[in-house]
Amino acid sequence: MAIRPTPLLPFDASVVGQLACPACHGDLRFENSSLICNACRRAYPIVDGIPVLIADRAERTTPSIKERI
Repeated sequence: MAIRPTPLLPFDASVVGQLACPACHGDLRFENSSLICNACRRAYPIVDGIPVLIADRAERTTPSIKERI
């Protein structure tokens, strides 16, 4: 069962700098209602304003065109 982000409660983006990817310990960034790991490209959903930082539930993302250049 996939966890879908919900906009019910806002996520406090100021805490992103205090969080790390549980899989590779890379830095995270807030993008499109998810936290994206800059290193391994896992996307962690935010559910009811709470990031779900469980590596097994994360989705792999592909680099954007900007990141590939």
